[in-house]
Amino acid sequence: MRSAPSGFTLLEVLVALSVITVGLLGLAGTLGPITALAGQGRAQGRAALAIASRIDLLRAELQAGAPACTPPASGRQQHADGTGEAWTCVSTPGGIEVRISVGADTLVTRFPCP
Repeated sequence: MRSAPSGFTLLEVLVALSVITVGLLGLAGTLGPITALAGQGRAQGRAALAIASRIDLLRAELQAGAPACTPPASGRQQHADGTGEAWTCVSTPGGIEVRISVGADTLVTRFPCP
């Protein structure tokens, strides 16, 4: 009796290469959106950090002027990384309304009068 030769047939090799090629092309197709989302997340992280920093500065300025409850000055600042920041402070009944915008992100909050 003859035994079957060991190894792969040409058809099996071609099918395996086709499956691997389709998988790699699918993986390569997702790299663009993943890169875009990572960049967007980095920008939002910088915006959140700038907003948190500005809130701390405005809160400290408001507490330094206590008990007058006068709103801190509004302003703009351009950061070294190219992020633009703008804030406005308006006196409202019972506190100060603060609006901070960094890029497309905006936060509106109120500080009660000390």
